[in-house]
Amino acid sequence: MSIANLKRRLEEKISVFSEPTHLQTKFVRPQRLMKTLSIIEHKLDDLENVQPLEEKIIKSVLKLEQHGFDGMTKRDWKNLAWSLSKKLPNYEEKLLFTPVGVRLIDYFNQLGIDQLQFVYFPLLYSYFAFEQHELENLPSKWIQLRKILDENKSSIFKASTRPKKWMTTLIDNSEVLTTEPTKKFVLEFLQDNDENRVANQLESLRIASVSWFWDDLIRSAIKSIKTMKEDEYFQIIPRFLVLLEKNKIYATDILAALLERYASFSQREKVHEVLKHLALDQWGNPQYESSAGWNNVNADTKKMVVQWFVRADLEAFFTLFSRTADVNRFNYWIKFIDKISFSQIYLGPEALYSQRHEHKSFRNLNKGRLKELIGSTPSNNAFLLKIDNVFVIDFSDTGNACFLFNEFPYIESSPKTHVKALKNYHHKGYIDKLGHIGNWGERFDQRLAELGIFANLRQMNKYQPNHKNRY
Repeated sequence: MSIANLKRRLEEKISVFSEPTHLQTKFVRPQRLMKTLSIIEHKLDDLENVQPLEEKIIKSVLKLEQHGFDGMTKRDWKNLAWSLSKKLPNYEEKLLFTPVGVRLIDYFNQLGIDQLQFVYFPLLYSYFAFEQHELENLPSKWIQLRKILDENKSSIFKASTRPKKWMTTLIDNSEVLTTEPTKKFVLEFLQDNDENRVANQLESLRIASVSWFWDDLIRSAIKSIKTMKEDEYFQIIPRFLVLLEKNKIYATDILAALLERYASFSQREKVHEVLKHLALDQWGNPQYESSAGWNNVNADTKKMVVQWFVRADLEAFFTLFSRTADVNRFNYWIKFIDKISFSQIYLGPEALYSQRHEHKSFRNLNKGRLKELIGSTPSNNAFLLKIDNVFVIDFSDTGNACFLFNEFPYIESSPKTHVKALKNYHHKGYIDKLGHIGNWGERFDQRLAELGIFANLRQMNKYQPNHKNRY
């Protein structure tokens, strides 16, 4: 006896003793019995849609190949519905993309509701079971499968004497059968504290963990970055960083989208330390043309990140490492930041081997970007800036002049640089040597102007030195 008949008989027996309107006043509802009935129904629902063994699926496919549609049982049709997302022996592709799959989709498309309801869930499972790379060109038979499911979902629900959990879930979330299956879920996926909320919401549909659906959800979330308001964007960055950490295959797309959006803001000069160092770790130094990963963002976005590093380098040089450095030089060089495409710090022994926490932190975060300065005093450090087409080299210890070159003055690949290489006025690219005497700023301005370099004075107020530890 079926559960539905058992339930109906129970209700009939109860109705013998009382009118329905007075039932609750004369009889206590059999709560334990109803709970047990619900559990049994749930278990039967699960058993009804248990995926069959592959050998049974294979037998049904062979039966179809040998005898055609005649003689197929209800169980065969369910097996064939499950088979669409399977790669079976003797088939180079999953069955949906084979001639057998074409025949099956055409057949299922002609079924009435009475027959379709027995294969609907296996078809739904197959629809979700494909991986993203298998659907890149949107195969026509997969689209037809989606259409069958979408056009018949309401009729399947209405035809059921006792709608199952997956039916209710599907009706409540019918967007999953449209061309924008994850649009509804993006916001809660990003903002809800429970990152499994969407998965729990759709649990009864049994969407495979490798399904295209989850890929579409993440990619739709990434696309949403472009249209976010500024406040919303900054609040959602941590969530995307978690996604990036847990889903490495999306690292490039997430990082590129976050940086591109950041570059569109008016306050783009404010450094985002996490994004800056994550980008360095993922794609290498943006100041090197050999760092091909930076081709993932446009030139203006790359320029923004370069300026982040330049600013950090100058701040580290003048306020972090160099006790004897003239901070006025920071104010001077930072006004050229929008023209600086490359920066390099050379640390002397004191800075290079210092055990101070902030020194160690900066060195760790900038591995591969720092060079060792040799042949000078332990306290002396140096920096190099490429401003337009001129290379500027300056030092922290007083008594050292500033040198200008139109070519790189030493072998760039070496991890150590001798101070003489930075002061090499015999180098063919040597232009001039400028001393920090008297009103040196005006003299520097005049000499750089002769070389075609002019500061953007309107930007100076944006780049006041930051003495806080941000390294």
